[in-house]
Amino acid sequence: MLENIISGLFSILSPGPLAGIALGVTTGLVFGAIPGISGIMAIAILLPMTFYVSPLIGIPMLLGIYKAGIFGGSISAILLNTPGAPPAVCTAMEGYPLTVKGKAKKALNTALTASVFGDAFSTMLLIFVAAPLSVITLKAGPSEKFCIIILALTVVGSISGPSIIKGIICAGLGIWVSTIGVSETSGATRFDFGSGDLIGGISLIPMVIGLLCLPEVFRQVGTMAGGQAEKAKLVLSKNKDDNRFTFKEFLYCLPTMIKSSCIGSVLGALPGLGASPSAFMAYSEAQRSSKKPEDFGKGAIDGLAAPEAANNATTGSAMIPMLTLGIPGDDVTAILMGAFMIQGITPGPTIFYEHTHLIYGIFGGLIVCDIMLYLITKAGFNIWIKLAQLPKYIIFSCVTVFCFVGAYSINQSLFDILTLITFGVAGLLMNKYHLSVGAFIIGFVLGPIWERAYDQSMVISDGSFSIFFTRPIPVFFLLLSLVAVLSIIRTRAKAKQRLEAQALKT
Repeated sequence: MLENIISGLFSILSPGPLAGIALGVTTGLVFGAIPGISGIMAIAILLPMTFYVSPLIGIPMLLGIYKAGIFGGSISAILLNTPGAPPAVCTAMEGYPLTVKGKAKKALNTALTASVFGDAFSTMLLIFVAAPLSVITLKAGPSEKFCIIILALTVVGSISGPSIIKGIICAGLGIWVSTIGVSETSGATRFDFGSGDLIGGISLIPMVIGLLCLPEVFRQVGTMAGGQAEKAKLVLSKNKDDNRFTFKEFLYCLPTMIKSSCIGSVLGALPGLGASPSAFMAYSEAQRSSKKPEDFGKGAIDGLAAPEAANNATTGSAMIPMLTLGIPGDDVTAILMGAFMIQGITPGPTIFYEHTHLIYGIFGGLIVCDIMLYLITKAGFNIWIKLAQLPKYIIFSCVTVFCFVGAYSINQSLFDILTLITFGVAGLLMNKYHLSVGAFIIGFVLGPIWERAYDQSMVISDGSFSIFFTRPIPVFFLLLSLVAVLSIIRTRAKAKQRLEAQALKT
């Protein structure tokens, strides 16, 4: 394995991959630093570029966006008290009070160090755990894959917001939309409604851009039309210690960062959990175990480091189920899985044997991503501060152009533009009525894989459903699915009780 890792690292150290990673990291930082725009939007917009470059350039570029986008959301959280992404909520709670005190650069340096620490931790975990797991998952047949995807779909309950029913409906709609076009098994044409454009199915990229980007553009346009006031300019302290993360502070935060990285890595590897729960859990644990819990909410350094280490630690571990089982751990890895498929590479246990050089090259790219994230961000703090305060009409005008160019460039088809607009309106309505876009995307990506596994299982068993209940591994995953459902119901019931208790107190 060590030989493969070294070979992969050398394969990524060439001008093309390094330029791709640098572009990805810079783009992720910019998009993440702008309130209302997340790294996943940048991935969706730049995904068409992977058509025209080799996998060793395109996929590490997207991974650079993924890693940098999570940290980028912390920039606006620290500087403007406006989290650029949900995981940065806890960061804002500790980072913005430091900014108010004139210690914005200390907060940014602390967040950056903790983020890179969590990133590197999860990257090492991915490199040393993913390949051994793939040996086990090679033994999984169609029936095992079918039941694994059932388990993956249960996480819809974790990301569906207040209503599980709405999450199930969204995932179901995503699965249904994925069936539009020609069936892989029977060759039958389904739900084309007499349209030749629908025979090939719905393209992933225009759909994702429409669901994720256009609704935010519409929302920001509405906010600007409402005449929301601009925030005041930042004031920075002239004291050197207020503008850096000292080695003493690093040692103080080190136990917290290790513990938070473990939390983020474990939760990131569980499909459907990801960065937000990791950040909140790590922040809560840091406060519980802190020597100075009274400082939390007032600019606690360890309170800032904890969520940053945890949410970035999910990036590497979230790729473990995608690479070993072919199941995306969240909406971002669902899009990354689409990028692999665009290149003709199907994630799953065989990827380590069919594309060994590529996979270890990507692992090398992850290491380089961590290094570049630190260097590029460190060198450009002043730039990120200015970018975060650009007029929104400039920002979202550019985003809109990128959306349409990205959607059209895939097939040079006006139908893809229509798809973009249609799903943009759909995404706006989904946000308005609190429907889960993530559940829809996960359903859309998993739908074809689930259908294929089902069809193959039926062929093997001559149409008997007993294949899912007479083999140990499928039964194990079905039982895990049942446990997951019960756990989600229990967790939601407890949350509802807490809310009711708080309502009674007030």
